[in-house]
Formats: sequence, structure tokens, C-alpha cells
Amino acid sequence: MGKGQYEFFIKHPAKGWENGLPVGNGRQGAVLYGTAQTERLLLNEESLWCGGRKERGNIPSKEAREHAIELLKNGQAQEAEEYYFRKFNSLPRYLECFQPAAEVAIQFWQDRSEAENYKRGICLDEGAAWVSFTQSGQEYQRELFASHKYQVIALRLATSGSKKMRFQLSIERRPFEQEGINREDAVYLKGQCGDGVHYCVGAMIADTDGSTESDGSYLFVENASYAELLFCTKTDYEGGDPFKECAGSLAAAKKAGYQAVYREHQREYGALYQSMVLKINEEETEKYSSLEVPELLKRSREDGISAYLSALLFAYARYLMICSSFDCALPANLQGIWNGSYTPPWESGYTININLEMNYWPADGAGLGVCYNAFENLLQKMLPRGQKTARDIYGCDGFVAHHNTDLWGDTDIVGAWLPAYCWPMGGAWMAAQLYNHSLYEEDAGKIREFVLPLLGECVKFFYDYLYRDDNGSWVSGPGVSPENTYRLPDGQEACLALGCTMDHQIIREVAEDYLEGVERFLNCKSTEIYGKAQEILKHLPPTRLGKDGRILEWQEEYEEVEPGHRHISHLYGLYPGKEISEETKELWEGARKTLSYRLTNGGGHTGWSRAWIQCFYARLGDGKELSNQLKLFFEKSVAENLWDMHPPFQIDGNFGMAAAVLEALAVRSKDRIKILGAIPEEWKQGKVQGQRLPGQISLSYEWKNGTLSSLEIYSGKEQEVLLVSKGVERKIRLKQGENKVL
Repeated sequence: MGKGQYEFFIKHPAKGWENGLPVGNGRQGAVLYGTAQTERLLLNEESLWCGGRKERGNIPSKEAREHAIELLKNGQAQEAEEYYFRKFNSLPRYLECFQPAAEVAIQFWQDRSEAENYKRGICLDEGAAWVSFTQSGQEYQRELFASHKYQVIALRLATSGSKKMRFQLSIERRPFEQEGINREDAVYLKGQCGDGVHYCVGAMIADTDGSTESDGSYLFVENASYAELLFCTKTDYEGGDPFKECAGSLAAAKKAGYQAVYREHQREYGALYQSMVLKINEEETEKYSSLEVPELLKRSREDGISAYLSALLFAYARYLMICSSFDCALPANLQGIWNGSYTPPWESGYTININLEMNYWPADGAGLGVCYNAFENLLQKMLPRGQKTARDIYGCDGFVAHHNTDLWGDTDIVGAWLPAYCWPMGGAWMAAQLYNHSLYEEDAGKIREFVLPLLGECVKFFYDYLYRDDNGSWVSGPGVSPENTYRLPDGQEACLALGCTMDHQIIREVAEDYLEGVERFLNCKSTEIYGKAQEILKHLPPTRLGKDGRILEWQEEYEEVEPGHRHISHLYGLYPGKEISEETKELWEGARKTLSYRLTNGGGHTGWSRAWIQCFYARLGDGKELSNQLKLFFEKSVAENLWDMHPPFQIDGNFGMAAAVLEALAVRSKDRIKILGAIPEEWKQGKVQGQRLPGQISLSYEWKNGTLSSLEIYSGKEQEVLLVSKGVERKIRLKQGENKVL
């Protein structure tokens, strides 16, 4: 394996899977996390969740919601919460969880001496993990990658010395092992995950120059200088026989041979990975790439290392995106596609009050828009269920989803924590994000077929759902500002409220997106839903400022119980939304004050929250504060394998940080393209190839000392844009299919 532009390494074994080396092919993931003596491999598959589709009872009445509204109007917040908690809950209460497929242990017997010169890392250019060390003066190498074409995880073990390898391999799913199958060169485990999917996970010896044996649940290899192992997991989530498909994939990969499988992996992965390239201070890359990750993180407040880490973690985020989202059925969950616990935090599921959405913020700009297919697939599963939820729970037309979903597209109220579950905005946020994604390629057929109808279903729901108050305003609720609480003047603490700012910002964006989409892609203004969207916008309360100039989180100027709360939901309109911009000067400054207040009071203490703050400052054009927030992220929220630590491990921060980098580099608003609007001062020189922008735009450019030095712009359609960089403006006309060099 050659040394690539971006490769990182650690000089000691992982303490557990959360510090291991991840690989993935979209559908399957693996983590290498063992020692020289016992190598370990965690296997995951995207659809291997415990439990099947749930149908819930305890459906509230429309009158129940109206009573809760009246209690809130009368200032009886705690009474409203007690009543709402009793009336608006579900049975069963929780979603099931994403689980490991299996754990592999490879025990080596040839040498029990202490390993020396131990290194492990990931070569991002090649999409592979590696381990190297010496024992008794003899060198050993291990190499791991995930093949998309062959749908296997491949591991090569090798030594170049005279002492041959001798090891045993076991595969287990303790305590959920149900049926084992032994073959001459392979072992399999199969069963059913609760009442959900049936699965099969297999391990095979593909090739070795040693002798092999299969006995019970073990594979044995002796007298080998190399051994090539294959692993595969299949489920019946999309139909089929998991055992036949698993055995078939392993057999096909074995027949092709390890090297052929690896070459095909490099071709497939490389085409995606090289679709965008970012280099920052390239002349310093070699100097910093010679340092192991713990040293880099320890020194991350140094400008040079911070700049290097910004480029490295951006490249890593793209790697993780490909590994967890390419050409698969389901999107990346809270942990991407890597989870080593059978009872993971927050079920390792899909939390849609920011976390799932954040996972895909950088996809389009980073040249990985194809990874959105899995995000859209989930929404397609959610749509019919969300229509039923709207009718059953709220007595409304249209589509709604709450704060969590799963592989079956659940949209109901789930959970027992009121500050989270009482939030019917998750589906609308996802719909708005899908529309923004569609504006990159502007595929009119797809927009007309699914995106606009989905937005229309959201509009229909909000038209029925919004409460008409005595002042003529249409107000959301009862609901929450995700996971936050407020204090009333009489000292009561509550989360349930009417008219949370984030609700209205999301609703406003959905309605505006629908109107814009109908006019652009249907070329009409006569639909029934069009009129409903107009009415919503006419009556929806605006985003308001408090006495101190901060943006209000609720319609009333309540005191925040936790001023440094991790969710900064009332700034949705700044990022990822479009409501707050330089054109809305008061709100723009209000957003700055809101951020400052949050940070002064301890905000940003989780990895994903810090990444969101980075996005805010990038959109505000504040490169200095973005730099500070990046350094804090590297210092406090990044593990030695560069995974974001909430804590615990949660992948959204990796993707959110990458989105902030893209926002700092180049962004489009209407026909205005701003380049280098928020780059930190320490990013002295840089090069970008293939950054995507909405409207079928692709940019390649370089800068020196913060100033643009070259620019090439490609347009998939004829259009006129205004280029802005460091106060210099230039209007240019682009022809369809033209690469314009400036």
C-alpha cells in the first residue's frame, strides 16, 4: 500500500472498537481494533437492527391537543406537560436499535513476544486501513478494505520473515448466536434479529500458502507467510436468502482473488474520492503527516497543525461518507455504519432533530451528492407512514414525522422524554433538505416526481396543524425547541410551548421551497397546495429579537434554564436554513449575539454542537471565530482515530465540520457566488478541485495569502452569476457545458 496525500497513523493498539480503524462499502462496515497477538474485527451491516416494524396504539384525539393548547395559553405550562405526556405517548414506547453483525477474533500463536514499532492507520487515498509491527525482529503487515463490487470485507495478513504465522479465527455474536454452519473454508452464523430481519454473517479463508482446517466455529491456519480472509453479512431487509447471498458473495470474491478485488475497490472508491480535492498549505503536509494523531491533537491549537487537521478531517469526512452511504439502502445513522454495542446510546438510530440531517450537509458540495440516494430512500419509506401519523395523532391531512425514525421509516411519537419527542418537525426538516439537495443537479423529473409532492404533503399538514390565535397568527404547537427548557416568571420550568422559533423557521422554509419549486419546475401557480403555502406564509409569526438583541428561542422572552444548551435551534434560519442573511441585518446581528451568549455560557460542549457552531460562523463570514471553533473541536471532540466524540462516538460532528469547511470556501446565494468568504488566516495557501454549488456549478480554484489566484468554473446550464471574493465582484455569463477559466 502506497503512502497517499492524506494518511494518518497511531503508534499503539486501539483500546476498543471506538478507537479502531473503520472501513465500509456503504452497506457493510468493519472496524479493525485488536493487538499484535489478537487482532479483532467488528462487523456491521446497515439493516441489521433488532426488531421489525412497529404499529402503535394509544392514539390521542384532536380535542386532547386543543386542551393542551388552552392550558399553555393560560400559563399553565406544567399542567400542560403532565396532560400532554399522558395523552401523547406511544405503545410500544421506543424504537429498536442498530446492532453489530458479529465480532471476529484472530488469535496468533507463532510468537508471544512484545510487538515493536507498532503502527496502524488509514490511507484515505486508497480507502484502506493497515497495521504494521515487528516481533523478534520479524515484520508483520495487516491490510483491511471493504469492496463495493464484491460486497465483502477483505483482510490480508502477511509476514516477510522466516517464522510463519499460525492462528485461529472465531466469529461470534454473543449472546445472540442462533445457528452455526461449518464449511471446509468458512464458518457462518445465521438467525433473526428479534422479530426483525433474518441475517447471515460469514468468514472465509480465500487464499493462503499455509495449511487450513475448519473445526466447529473456528478456522485454523498454520505455516503461512500470508493469509487472505473475507467477511460478508447479508439480511433479508430487501428480500432474498441471507445465507445463499452471503455464501455467494464470498465465493465470487474468492474466485476473483484478493488482488483483483483490491484493484476494483481502488477503481470504484478512487472515482468517488477524487471527485473533489482540497489541499491547504500543501508544502507543510509532509511535515505534519509524519506526526501520529495523538501528537497532532495535542498540538492542535498551533496554526500550522490546525490548518493541516482541517484538510485531513475534511478528507476523512468524505472517506466516511463513501464508507457509510454509497449505493446502499439506508443512510448513515448516529454512528455511521459502525457500532460495537448491542444496546448502543440512543439506539444508534436516526435522530432527525439535527443529527441525521447534519450527516448529509457536506455531501453535495464535496462531490458526493450520489450519497443522498440513501437519505431519499428513507424518506420514501417514511412518507406513507407519516401520512397515517398525521391523520391518527393530529387529525390533519399531509405528512409528519417526529424526532426519531428507523430502518422501517417510523414517524410516530416515540420515547419518554418530553423535551425531545414532542416535536413534529423532523420530516419537514428532511424534506427541506432534500429540496436543497435537488437544486445542485436540478433534475426536474425527480423533483416533480417526489421532492415537490413531499413538500406539498408537509404544507398540507402545517395548513391543518397550525393553531389560529386571537391575533390572526398561525402558531405551531404544542411543541418544543429541541431538548431545551425555559423558566416562567413564577419559577416554573417547562419545555412545552406554542410557537417555537425553530418550528416557524422550518415551516416557512418548507412553504417557500414549495412555492419556488412549483414555479420553477411545474411552471404554474394554480395548485390547491400552492394557495395553502401562501396562506401559511401570510400568517406565520416572524423570527423575533429579545430586549438584548438576541434571537428569541420561543415566542415569549423566557429565561433559558440552560443558557449554554447544545441545541441552538433558533438559529436554524441562519444554517442550514436561508431565512437569516446579510440582507436581514437585524437578524444577522441577532444571530451573532445569540452565538456569543451561548458560547459564553458553555455552549458547544458536544462534538456535533461544536460543528454546528462552526457552520454558523462560516456562514457569518467570520474566519477568525471559525478557526477558534475548529481548534476547540480538534482539542476536545476528536478521538485518536479522528472520529467525533459527542461523547460517546457520534459521526455527525465529522460531517458537520466538513460542511463548515465548504461554507468557508465557497457558497452560492441566489445568483451570487462568494469564494473564500470565511477562510481562517492560517489557511495561507490552498487548492480546490471540484467543489459543487447549486445550479449545476463546479469550481476549481487556488489561493495564496488569502487571495484568489486562479479560478475555473463549470456550468451545466446557461446562466449569469456574480462572483465575489475579498470585496472584488465580477459578473460573468456561463454557457451550458462550458469550463470558464478566469
